[in-house]
Amino acid sequence: MTTAALLAALSCGGTPEPTRAVQTAEAPGPASSGTGAKVIGTLASSIAPPSSLVALEPQDGVDVPVRTEPALMDQAGTEFIPGFLIAQAGQVVLFRNSEDVIHNVRVTEVAEQKPVFNIATPPFGKFEYRFERPGLYNVGCDIHSTMRADILITATPYTATTGADGRFAIANVNPGRYNLTIYAGSTPVVRSI
Repeated sequence: MTTAALLAALSCGGTPEPTRAVQTAEAPGPASSGTGAKVIGTLASSIAPPSSLVALEPQDGVDVPVRTEPALMDQAGTEFIPGFLIAQAGQVVLFRNSEDVIHNVRVTEVAEQKPVFNIATPPFGKFEYRFERPGLYNVGCDIHSTMRADILITATPYTATTGADGRFAIANVNPGRYNLTIYAGSTPVVRSI
């Protein structure tokens, strides 16, 4: 995979409709021995605004590792932190209550408006869950109705958020063909690389 091929793939296509900026927590790296390619690219501002999420999603036959570190969504200050979390299908997501009050975690799959779970998190308690299906999930607390967040579950550990200049880097990528998915508008932009 070369940077030139990636940049050529990114410069094609129309302009996606802009939406709110994506805010993410620093995603843990893939479970890897440190081998693999480093994919570096720059998204033109006509393709995506700063702080857009990019994901390298494997095409058929490409084996990708599942992250071994849990992704963390905390409940603190009557907020879900971060307000937008990226995790991988099969990766543990740890929901932690860092307050001395009871909360709950209600998760709904956006595409089908299907409830996934609704569980109480006692003071300083925690709950672990593995999402098996990629997609967008809404998170809420029924006890504190202002507490809201979103989780994006991807099929890949290879994700990054673009900087103010549109640049991103993804390390330790296994060789193969991928779809570069850019989450920057109402419909993701997908390019094969």
